[in-house]
Amino acid sequence: MASIWVFVEEENGAPSNLALELLTKARDLGDVTAIYLGTGGDDAFAKLGEYGASKVLHADAGSYLPSGPVARALAEKSGEAAPDLFLFGQAYTDRDVAGRLAARLGATVLSNASDVRMTDDGVETEHEIFGGTQIAVAQASGMPAIVLIRPKSNPAEPSGGAAPEVSTLDLPDVGSSTATITEVHEEEREGPQLGDAAVVVSGGRGLGSAEACDLVERLGKQLKAATGATRAIVDA
Repeated sequence: MASIWVFVEEENGAPSNLALELLTKARDLGDVTAIYLGTGGDDAFAKLGEYGASKVLHADAGSYLPSGPVARALAEKSGEAAPDLFLFGQAYTDRDVAGRLAARLGATVLSNASDVRMTDDGVETEHEIFGGTQIAVAQASGMPAIVLIRPKSNPAEPSGGAAPEVSTLDLPDVGSSTATITEVHEEEREGPQLGDAAVVVSGGRGLGSAEACDLVERLGKQLKAATGATRAIVDA
């Protein structure tokens, strides 16, 4: 059975929804190890098991930017454990870790994929192109491969798995590339967020004026939906 390592970033003390989507996909591909970045805890680890992880490598970067230390730790650990595939989400920290890890391993990266499957020679991915009207297929041979999956490509569905085996992923000193987080600013938000919304109300040029954009907001509130806009409105 293939060994699949899934990068999981913590959000508000729990695995991110994007990570749960990745775990749901990964358990169909092989045996799943979750690389959990965050404070962690029994509830968070139990949720990883519920979504298919049999093992967890827990890394807590504290006040340091995690990408450099995590990438080096994974490169060293994968030399011992020989995973077949690393799965990351198409998100900021995921992309940073994936790129650094690929450089350390000399591994192939397939990014912005909507689907992934194992083959006899390696992995095969699907990518939406031309606004989603066509699907391009890419392949990578050699192990491990690194694949980044777009959000919302897979539903996040629990499988009822048992609590996973948890071990610590020690983060090494990366010398001059070490960076420290000095301040965190969280933007205040109201209502459903675009990436998580089940319903989106969007406006475009047909609204006719900036003032008419209020109609989108008002309808969004009535439907408890997130609000969006076309490229023309965004550029304006």
